[in-house]
Amino acid sequence: MRLSHLNALRALDATLRHGSFTDASKELGITPAAVGQRVRALEQYLGKDLFVRSSTGIEPTEEARSVDDLLTDGFTKIAQALGKLSPENLQNILRLTLPESFSENWLAPILSEFHLDNPNVELHLTPTNRDEDLLAGNYDLAIRYGSTNDGPFEERVLFGDFVIPVCSPEFALRHKLKPKLRSLEGVPLIHITHRTKDPGWVGFERWGEAFGFDRAHLGHGVWISKTGSGLQAAIAGQGLVLCGIVEAFSALRAGALVLPFGPSVGFQTRYAYRLVRVSSHSEFDHQKRFSEWVSKKSAAFESELTRYLSHDQIMEN
Repeated sequence: MRLSHLNALRALDATLRHGSFTDASKELGITPAAVGQRVRALEQYLGKDLFVRSSTGIEPTEEARSVDDLLTDGFTKIAQALGKLSPENLQNILRLTLPESFSENWLAPILSEFHLDNPNVELHLTPTNRDEDLLAGNYDLAIRYGSTNDGPFEERVLFGDFVIPVCSPEFALRHKLKPKLRSLEGVPLIHITHRTKDPGWVGFERWGEAFGFDRAHLGHGVWISKTGSGLQAAIAGQGLVLCGIVEAFSALRAGALVLPFGPSVGFQTRYAYRLVRVSSHSEFDHQKRFSEWVSKKSAAFESELTRYLSHDQIMEN
């Protein structure tokens, strides 16, 4: 039988695993409409519906569910075959996809340590907030911020996060920010938008309400879509920014940022940073070394963060 409609089959595979065109689109790097069009083209080719569509979403038919494992295994084997056919000089290349802010603010400052111990390993990083399709074989590993995934993946939890306001030391002095202050009237705020679907991630209004701040002065300021830009603005003394401790910690440790209200006003998130690989893919030695290295650095980070916070309690949401 002639093999056809590979892109449509990939769209079907991703949709079956994620349960929606929207979530499948994030993995495949195309729009939800494009995922839907590919699935529809496959349905037209087969002459049957693969999903029951309603106003509340989509539901796969029993026939579609019956090929779920076959599709996953098929694309995994294709990726393995491509790996075996790759030139030997690609065997020391490690392709990693990871969130933009995590790459910029956590991994980049310590990346030289891995290079010193592994000079022959070529790291190819793709910072993106889109969950790339690991089954397609374009990436060896992923660092993701989210809930645990079901499916053909092996995951290591690196660490969690919490949201807390930070600013430059000069800004804190200029605006007389102290732990007992509970009004941000006249204080320039920097809001980070388009962050995450984590239900435990909060903005200034929900954070302020949780810790007893005057609600009338939590909605002003500027809105920035990228965490790195928001942190740079805060370091430059432009405002108070609410962000994850993971993203801010390098600047906090260097003294470029401070916690003006102390560490006890951190709002715990629900998701965690995880190292992810396809469990059925061959794992080369350099991939194992990176996995062990990032796990050790994560454990060291958690210990250092605990010392920095002096064991203060973080509020559970």
